[in-house]
Amino acid sequence: MKSSAIFAMLLSAAVVGCSPLSRHPAPALHDFGPTSAQTGMPVTSVAVEAPDWLKDPRIHYRLLYADPTRVRFYADNRWLAPPPDLLAQRLAAAGAGRPYRLRIRLREFEQVFDTPDRARIVLGIVARAESLEHGEFVAERRFDFALSTSSPDAQGAVQAFSTAVDQAAGEIGAWLESLANRPGQPASPAP
Repeated sequence: MKSSAIFAMLLSAAVVGCSPLSRHPAPALHDFGPTSAQTGMPVTSVAVEAPDWLKDPRIHYRLLYADPTRVRFYADNRWLAPPPDLLAQRLAAAGAGRPYRLRIRLREFEQVFDTPDRARIVLGIVARAESLEHGEFVAERRFDFALSTSSPDAQGAVQAFSTAVDQAAGEIGAWLESLANRPGQPASPAP
């Protein structure tokens, strides 16, 4: 008698656990938002490389104050696509038909918490400009961004990353324009 009561309780718990009402909702999906008005970047194509751990749509964060070597992920929020894909799309949208091929190596892309209520995002990339004709190396430059988040959560991270990526597009665009204006470099077409 006792075992049948336990079996009935376990069975009802299993049924409730499988119920559609008990399922966790799908995570919210994020991108960098609508493309802001930017000056065209002097590139024709953009390729973004990243380490395997950044080819994941989960939003990474790290608690520097408690466990700095452990990478964590938000359960209820994800990127719409892996960050390298979103970054390539945003940089390509900034301009086309220009004299360079741009290769980006994504080094850092995570939210870090200095304290439980203070967070920032870090974005680190290395940009490499190559000629369109033969893919020859033209120049390479490192870009690093660290922006405080408006809130210490996934939403704050997404907003800060959107701002940082737009800043990166602007700074890379200015750098490439300066390369195009050097003597002996391909001319940048008028916008």
